[in-house]
Amino acid sequence: MKLRKMLWVVGILGLFLQLSTNLGTAGAYSNPTIHNAENVDGAERVKKVTVVSIPGLSFLELRPEQLAGLPHFKRLTESGAVGAMNIRTANRSMRDVYTSLGAGEPAAGVAEAQTFAAKEIRHGVPASELMNRYTGLPDGNRTSPPEEDALLVPDLAMIKRFNKEQAYGVGVLGDLLNMYGIHRSVFGSSDLGRGLHLEQKQLRRYAPLMLMDSNGIVDKGALGDDAATVIVDRPYGTSTHYAHLTSLWEERQQPSITLIEWGDLYRLYSDRTHYDQDRFNEIKGNVLREMDQWLGQIMKEVHPGQDSLWMFSPEVNGEAARAKLYLSPILHYTAGSTGEILVSESTRRNGVVTFQDFTSTLLSEFKIPIPIGQVGIPLTSARVSGGLAALLQDQSSMQMIYRSRPYLLYPFASYEMAVLLVSLLYIVWMKRKGSAWTGWGKTALRSTKVIRTLLLSLLTAPVVMLMMGWLAAPLTALLGISVAIIVQVIAFIVSSLSLAWILESCSQTKTMIWLGVGTAAVIMLDTCTGAHAMKHSVLGYDPMIGARYYGIGNEYMGVLIGALVLGTTAALQRRFAAADAGAEAWAPGRAAQAAVCAVFLLVTACLAAPSLGANAGGALSAAVAFGVAGAQCFAGVRWRELRLGRGSALLAALLALGVGALWLLNSADSPAAFARESHVGRAFHALRAGQFDQIGHLIERKLRMNVHLLRASVWSKVLITSLFVMAVLVLRPRGRLRVWQHKNPYWMYGFSANMIGAIAALLLNDSGIVAAATLIVFVAVPMLLLRLRELSYTEAK
Repeated sequence: MKLRKMLWVVGILGLFLQLSTNLGTAGAYSNPTIHNAENVDGAERVKKVTVVSIPGLSFLELRPEQLAGLPHFKRLTESGAVGAMNIRTANRSMRDVYTSLGAGEPAAGVAEAQTFAAKEIRHGVPASELMNRYTGLPDGNRTSPPEEDALLVPDLAMIKRFNKEQAYGVGVLGDLLNMYGIHRSVFGSSDLGRGLHLEQKQLRRYAPLMLMDSNGIVDKGALGDDAATVIVDRPYGTSTHYAHLTSLWEERQQPSITLIEWGDLYRLYSDRTHYDQDRFNEIKGNVLREMDQWLGQIMKEVHPGQDSLWMFSPEVNGEAARAKLYLSPILHYTAGSTGEILVSESTRRNGVVTFQDFTSTLLSEFKIPIPIGQVGIPLTSARVSGGLAALLQDQSSMQMIYRSRPYLLYPFASYEMAVLLVSLLYIVWMKRKGSAWTGWGKTALRSTKVIRTLLLSLLTAPVVMLMMGWLAAPLTALLGISVAIIVQVIAFIVSSLSLAWILESCSQTKTMIWLGVGTAAVIMLDTCTGAHAMKHSVLGYDPMIGARYYGIGNEYMGVLIGALVLGTTAALQRRFAAADAGAEAWAPGRAAQAAVCAVFLLVTACLAAPSLGANAGGALSAAVAFGVAGAQCFAGVRWRELRLGRGSALLAALLALGVGALWLLNSADSPAAFARESHVGRAFHALRAGQFDQIGHLIERKLRMNVHLLRASVWSKVLITSLFVMAVLVLRPRGRLRVWQHKNPYWMYGFSANMIGAIAALLLNDSGIVAAATLIVFVAVPMLLLRLRELSYTEAK
């Protein structure tokens, strides 16, 4: 297949597939469609739900030595269900988190869009009048003006306008609660100051954004001076009026949801620079003990079978952020509950949940059906002993992964680019020296060995990183995070180079077989046994940023496809060379064809299966790469030089087969999806429900993500460097490609398949840059090694 035509075909089909495979997720950002709305009145629901929000709380405050002096916090962690919630937003701010919780999707708050009581005066005008002026309420959307104790967001239009560009709705949670007759209240705020005019205060009134409806209204609330009291020795001379908030909470209606924000810890960290460490620790201890006292009061009033208490933090404090502890504590308590850990099917990792799950869970507390398109799955819990201790240990592992990336992953990407360019320059230099190079003797041999070893280390590095994942948790527990990172970096460098040095002594074909098949086998083994190594690998998951929680990530998806295609075609090339016959005189036997096709099918199925790889873009990319490799290796001479029409038909058929496999494996009736459903399965459910709106924006968002990564990600530079190296090798000298096709046909079939697979991965994934970069290395490095072997005047390896 001619490369230029193939690129056009894959590009056109890829754009078409982006449209077809993502129809299902389009409804994720449209107005909610309610299932079973006729059951509104008869739905059984928890009568009263209380959510306590503590901005600035982190897992640093929940360590055993801290809990020793906080008996009610300790009781909550021991008898309730504990979890770590990903609250990562664009700005890492609580206004974004509250807005996102209210939308059930990532959304952005606006600093100027504050909340006010209807009776409050702003700019000399009551907030209710401003609300009417800016939004036109009351109007057809509401039959009567808001109550005097209601909370209003007059600048709601700013929030909607800011999020409209990203197609995220706001106020979905409040709309659903209001629709089902659930009374919504918000008490408390994190204002920096008290007793001043509104224009003079530093307002931090973002909590109502979580429960407001799409009109920017919360049924009842108390903010600002109504929720604070003067204490001169506290930050900003202000403290939460706990007694007053508790009395308001006790008056809540049924059914109701009440959000209480305790802002003292946030105020303390906002004023951190004015205190020395001893004074800061003293005030922090007082604040936490005061919170603990009132937490005990609330827990005492939680009635069995009727009340539910949640606690979380919308923003961790600066100390936790510097330690890279970005996950927020989330705890759930009901009367009579025992020690448990929160479980989320969105993450499939005990204790780790998403804020979308929390939104869906609050709806499920009242037995409100989850709207089509909402990606969050209601949380459950599992009974464990020492749940908090296990979660803190897992946090340390996740913390080490996040902190290791700047020291390991990004330098490795730079190392990849440097080795590729240095190797290319070395080859160009060798070619120019010509026969004079033979006079260098041992120096020539040593230099070539060094370059080959460095190139092979690029292929050994991914599997070494994966296997190091099995050691990450023990190292962290034994040595601590800082020392464990240093040990990991040293172990990675030594292991990658040592393995490369050992493989360098083998023949090139045998080396590619071992590397390709071995790497793919290790990835598949880990995936099929719970992905324990991938969970703790620097090249695997990163729960701190919420990139992926289960399945095969795009990094290792690219490695898996590239390595397997390289290994299988290298094995076929070895048989071809041993046969000492032309390409037309030798062909793989039926047994070899069946074995290779079976492996390709199994790996594709693994990527598509919701309980294993759960990577839709990866499954489609694998179908394309493996299908092209199989057609060129086994389908006869005419498939080795595909014309435009035949190539288009082949790619269309492969993509159709990939989509069909995804549909079968992720449908509700599939045995593979029976135990647990993936995000792909939910997308297909949305497709079946007819959520076709906003398709254009969805595709635009995906393209924008890849464009952003192309500019910002280090992997884009790896991809560009690899393509540059390949282009130079193919174009200089002219005709080199034809020579390789004649002497090493199966190598070239593998290169062609991996190249097309990389293009498919780029087009079919949100972060396709990463997958394409890790996959294309399995083309660039073998091509450099082939050219080195040709130019070397030593004995061919």
